[in-house]
Amino acid sequence: MSEVANMTSQGDVTAKTDYLRALLEAYYPRHFFAVFRAHELYNVEPYIEQLADPVLDLGCGDGLIVKLLFQRPLEYGIDLSEKAIQRAKQSGYYQTVFHGDAHNMPLEDNSLGGVFSNCVLEHISDMPGQIAEVSRVLRPGGVFVATCLTPQYYDLNPIFHSLDNGGSQWLRQQMIEAENKLHHHVSVYSVDDYRRFFEQTGMELEAHQYYAPPELLNVTHRWDTPSKYLLPPPFPLTHHGWLIMYLYARYGWRPRPDVIDQIYSEYEKLVFHRDLETQVGAAQILVARKR
Repeated sequence: MSEVANMTSQGDVTAKTDYLRALLEAYYPRHFFAVFRAHELYNVEPYIEQLADPVLDLGCGDGLIVKLLFQRPLEYGIDLSEKAIQRAKQSGYYQTVFHGDAHNMPLEDNSLGGVFSNCVLEHISDMPGQIAEVSRVLRPGGVFVATCLTPQYYDLNPIFHSLDNGGSQWLRQQMIEAENKLHHHVSVYSVDDYRRFFEQTGMELEAHQYYAPPELLNVTHRWDTPSKYLLPPPFPLTHHGWLIMYLYARYGWRPRPDVIDQIYSEYEKLVFHRDLETQVGAAQILVARKR
């Protein structure tokens, strides 16, 4: 375990940014997504201090994650989505943004002090090639901090786990394939796989931490979650949660403050928790340094 991880006490609920409240407001009514993402940012926060300037955000999206996590503009961002790049430019949280493939970045060799990537690696098909490109642009001693899914994601996901208990392996596999297609998951590797990728490209895995334990997934994958706080009894409409979520997004409805407070109080302790010794998690933090 790295020194950074050891400095963080288990169960500490102090964060420099209130990720949960900010993401509940930003992602509403997808508060199941906000809960997962807030837990993720809270756990990766101690590691980003190792990133020296200049820093690249690989798969930057719209810039919201950098805004919350770094609280300062980064030098570079890159994303394959043209729509995301336009929003990243408007965010003001990148000095320069590139629209293109991160396998061939328009940066000089040994030019970066750090590369950050938040839940992007699972969307990249050529992982050895991507890690090699990260190594190319990092200077010696530069650090790569990434979050990504683990193969345990499918075993810990309560939807797939329920099919295991029911003995329907065929249906389980069909749902996994549908999940991967929906979310564009093409590369889900173990920590040992990543360690090998890093070693092959002149890097060394210095720290690793699992997060997103089963308790969190049991919350974030509840089908009734999208509608739980949207309609009062006797109209929960739990099986119409996705329709309600669409209507909120389509017409720009905003959450009432008391609704946000209710969700926040229910999930606060679960989100703001670091179990540094856990050997299981649906996602993982990787910290690698270029030799």
